[in-house]
Amino acid sequence: MFTHRSRRLKLSQLVSLFVASGLMAFGQSAHADVLSLAEAEQLALQGDPMLANIDATAQALDEAAIADGQLPDPKAKFSLFNFPTDTFDRDQEPITQLRFGVQQTIPRGNTLELRSKRTRVQAGGERAKVANETRKLKRDVRTNWYETYYWLRAERVVAANKRLFKEMVDITESQYAAGRRNQQDVLRADLELGLLDDRLTDIQQKQETSRASLSKWIGVEAQRELADEFPVLPEPPTLATIEAGLPQHPALRMQQAHIDMNRQNVSIAREAYKPAWTVGVDYGVRDGNNPDGTERSDLLAATVSFDLPLFTSKRQDRRLASAQRREGAAKLQYDDKLRRMQSMLEKDFVTWQRLSQRLQRYQKTLIHQATANSEASLLAYQNDATDFPTLMRAKITELNTHLKALRIHVDATKAQARLLYLAGEE
Repeated sequence: MFTHRSRRLKLSQLVSLFVASGLMAFGQSAHADVLSLAEAEQLALQGDPMLANIDATAQALDEAAIADGQLPDPKAKFSLFNFPTDTFDRDQEPITQLRFGVQQTIPRGNTLELRSKRTRVQAGGERAKVANETRKLKRDVRTNWYETYYWLRAERVVAANKRLFKEMVDITESQYAAGRRNQQDVLRADLELGLLDDRLTDIQQKQETSRASLSKWIGVEAQRELADEFPVLPEPPTLATIEAGLPQHPALRMQQAHIDMNRQNVSIAREAYKPAWTVGVDYGVRDGNNPDGTERSDLLAATVSFDLPLFTSKRQDRRLASAQRREGAAKLQYDDKLRRMQSMLEKDFVTWQRLSQRLQRYQKTLIHQATANSEASLLAYQNDATDFPTLMRAKITELNTHLKALRIHVDATKAQARLLYLAGEE
């Protein structure tokens, strides 16, 4: 049978356990091989084949840009002119020639330079894509790491409080057997313990889901225990500063490269109204002698040919109009992307500010108030000044307050990670 003194001592020890469990979210991990946020970022950057793929594409385009600016290969010609078919004698006719020629095509206007510039712009767009994918990767790894961190720490807090509630169930059952408490207190304690079991199962399921999301970036390394220290991210710039720098963001530089590529296509379409040129030189070799006995001279010929773009309504005009509309569509895509990023910025900045304010409120006031309320309820219960349901509500409120503070801390940091992606933090 429990005495009043032993019951007071036992419950005092339990409340110390409860308060400590609320702080275990930032306690020590028993796992030696922990995964820090910095290591997770590095693993993701090293293991992502997409970054290497995009960088290789950019390098390939750099090489192609040089080739695109060169003239087409010249053409060599070998031909036999005015060959007699009656005797098949090359010396029979003075007009028979063995010709060797070279032709060079010169594309329209500045088409070569424009094509080379278009390819260089495309290579720049791929490099912007590498930078954007790198920032996105860090943002996504951070948000998934912090989410996993929350569920791991939540599991610790709830598991520790489950032990507390189990002790309270045992005490209540003992006191009920001694006639000090009624059956309703026992049933309520059993109910709260069962609800904690269900809550713990839900937390474990969310923890596994979060680890699976993290494994997308770092594979099996996501199964390691996370570092206990809560990583502090760099402070984001002001809202105005981030917004002013958005046009330089890699995601928008990609869109700008798309506009520039289409602008070059418009210029190339305009060059189609100019003629393409072909120049050639032929050297004709003649065998045999003239009737006066002199040796027949060899012959040299030069040719120049060019296009006559006279009927442009069905070809050049249509292609120019198509290129102009594609350029217009690319500009609209840029504007839409900019608006969406501005909206994202405003939303995340407000979220980060408000959550930071709430976190300060929890850390400075609410956690202490919840703990004080729990301790006061325990003291009142020990002195038979309150009932068991009131004590349980106070304990559950303290548990929820600790979890809510951790949730707000994690959500504020995730919003901060998204702001750093927009701000261009490397």
